[in-house]
Amino acid sequence: MLDQTKRGSIIEIVVSILALLILLNYFAMLIGYNEFVIKLIFSLYICVILVFFVYKPLNFFHLKITLIILMIIVLGNPTHFWDAWAIWLFHAKRIFFEQSITAQLDGYAKWSHNDYPVIAPAFAASLATLVGGWNNIFPKLAFLLMYFPPLILSIKIFNVRYHLLLLILILYILNLQFILGLADGLVAIYFTLSSYLIYDIFVNKQNSFFCLLITFCFLIILSLLKNEGIVLYVILLGTISLINFSKIKFLQNYKKIIFLFFSVIPILAWKIICFKNSVNSDIINYEAINALSNRIFDYNSFKLIFKFIIIDTKRLIFSIIFILMAFYFTKNKKVNYFSLSIGTTYLFFLIIIYLIIPYDLSWSLETTITRVTMPLALSFSFFGLLQIYYKKEKYPYLKK
Repeated sequence: MLDQTKRGSIIEIVVSILALLILLNYFAMLIGYNEFVIKLIFSLYICVILVFFVYKPLNFFHLKITLIILMIIVLGNPTHFWDAWAIWLFHAKRIFFEQSITAQLDGYAKWSHNDYPVIAPAFAASLATLVGGWNNIFPKLAFLLMYFPPLILSIKIFNVRYHLLLLILILYILNLQFILGLADGLVAIYFTLSSYLIYDIFVNKQNSFFCLLITFCFLIILSLLKNEGIVLYVILLGTISLINFSKIKFLQNYKKIIFLFFSVIPILAWKIICFKNSVNSDIINYEAINALSNRIFDYNSFKLIFKFIIIDTKRLIFSIIFILMAFYFTKNKKVNYFSLSIGTTYLFFLIIIYLIIPYDLSWSLETTITRVTMPLALSFSFFGLLQIYYKKEKYPYLKK
């Protein structure tokens, strides 16, 4: 058996390689669609995953068997969910057939959100390139494969017993996200693990190079997944700044902060490319100002938003109760305040977005509220479990 430190180092190396390969695949496509390079990168990704599965010292059997079962389910079901079929895999299909990561920027099919970043569709197109064809089943597997880096990293954080509880929480909250070919679950899990890494680096004072590298990669991936990911990314960068400037620790951590802030370049580049091709968001536009002015003083708009949050987000309500109960029993102020401050900031931004959205508010809430609150539900559940783990297992001397 490996000791905890050595096992943690191996996990960090595996996760770093996987995250870097996802980014390398994206940037390789951005430079030019070279089939040999794409096949090589994706093959290496699969090889690293196989190493994780067969390497016995990483003996989290429950995670390995869960991932295998999910892969079987994905490969046994064609894509039928509308957003998966008409947005994410449609973008991937265009990338594959037109051999261009910017294929969607020609203005065709505006309803498919052509301004969305495409790191996940690019990964799906790479799998199709590796296989040598396209259908409505196996490209969806690429979305599941992108869950592997944060899921593998999570086994470094908890012991086997607590990790099993975490996996149950993840399956409960993300549910069908693993098999539908959507990006919402990816946003939730990359946000949650990115939040933890930032907490570990700047609050727990973790000095591992690989920990910093993984944070950098996860932040880039998060920002390139979906527009909601960009909002969460901005919140996390703001959190890094507040943690360090509020306690006058900037001089101690300025190299780490500057390094992490360079992660903004890829999403800025994508948005500039979109702007140059006259591809804009259907939410952030001139109509948004009119929508905001009409709703900001409308009591019924706020009432409708909070009604949907309370009634239609059972998993979010569960996670809020869970983290508050965890804090009640553990009194871990650092973890609790850190997670709640990030979560409430995101919730504030969500309310603002719903106030400016240029569509029927009830319809918008009904079709999106469950998905966009998943990052909150997962992060609250994660940090609630982390508080209990720190109290009972990792730092038992904290017991009264």
